[in-house]
Amino acid sequence: MKKFTVVATLALALTANASFGSLSLGLGGNLGDPLVIFFNGAAANAHVGDTGYTPPGHVSIPEPVPTTHDVYSTPPEEETVPSSTPPSDTKYDAPPVPSGAEPEETTDYATEPSTDVAIGEVPDGQKNTFNTPSGAIRFPWNYGNSDKVVPITPKSKNGGWAMSPDQMCMPNSWCPYACEPGYYSAQWDTSAKMYNGQGSMNGGLYVDGNGKITKPNPNQPFCAPGMFNAGIKNTLGQSVSACQTVYPGNEAMIIPTVVNPGGNAILNVVPKTYWLGTSAQYYVNLAGSSADQCIWGNADKPIGNWGPFIFGAGQSSDGNTYISVQYNPLYLSSGFKATDTYNVKIECESGYCNYPTGGQCKCEQGVCSVDNGCTVTLGDGAKANFVIY
Repeated sequence: MKKFTVVATLALALTANASFGSLSLGLGGNLGDPLVIFFNGAAANAHVGDTGYTPPGHVSIPEPVPTTHDVYSTPPEEETVPSSTPPSDTKYDAPPVPSGAEPEETTDYATEPSTDVAIGEVPDGQKNTFNTPSGAIRFPWNYGNSDKVVPITPKSKNGGWAMSPDQMCMPNSWCPYACEPGYYSAQWDTSAKMYNGQGSMNGGLYVDGNGKITKPNPNQPFCAPGMFNAGIKNTLGQSVSACQTVYPGNEAMIIPTVVNPGGNAILNVVPKTYWLGTSAQYYVNLAGSSADQCIWGNADKPIGNWGPFIFGAGQSSDGNTYISVQYNPLYLSSGFKATDTYNVKIECESGYCNYPTGGQCKCEQGVCSVDNGCTVTLGDGAKANFVIY
């Protein structure tokens, strides 16, 4: 097995029970191996959870470069502290945006978050004709439902559930589901206390021994709007798919967001209230990809978890959103060349965006502006894009 290094700039698991973030990974390390995780100079110990996949090598997490450069969509009018202050060890060479300033809305995402998400009961299948193997639990939704639930590979054994295609939703188990881009599943095991321990696979709905589906958070919708402050802008002539991991769940990268040629798509950026403070992680496929490539890949097939890029996005307990980009270590360690794929930069659309030293965050022609990847902080009201070019 080849060894590789993963940096802390990929999907940050921003835990609410600590003064620093921690990292939830679907790749790297041996199961149970300790990780040393750095975020804004603080370190913590965690363990790689059992994902059903044994990745190669050992993971080492270097400390990220402190951010020192601010970018604004419009010049600030006065020197006042923003309503959501970045971490205290972050340095600035320009004043923050005034707390009362309204950011210019320039991002042309397809939709803004809906404020009237229904809090309903579990449907009865809505007359779907999805695959339901003998003994398995039928997927409750059909396409185009009002709950914003999206079926995943409904012709396979999973029958629409956000599970690997060869997995079935069975009695006495938890069965996760996927949501539209920009929305996150608001149902999970409320008894789980550690994001890397018992209960980390328990996302979605619970099915009892009699096959009855239970909604664990009855006062929450099935899909809730995320932060709606980051998306993907695709300037290429081919489509690109970003594959979100199922977490809590088996961490398979099977929830697709497909960005059409020359188009934009919103990403699911989870709020600080999301499951145990964890964040969203995406494996981003090569140009010309579709939702069909949001599956487990391998060393000979650079798709899914072997795709060329990893994006991370989530809101921290400090109120700021942190988004990151890096080349995928699995892609590089398998002999694929970063220079053979497209480039990615994080571009501020509006509001207060805090960049690393040098004032940019990009991975271009095999080199990132910060070694192994970079992170951009979005203040309250700010929006940014992962620009593919």
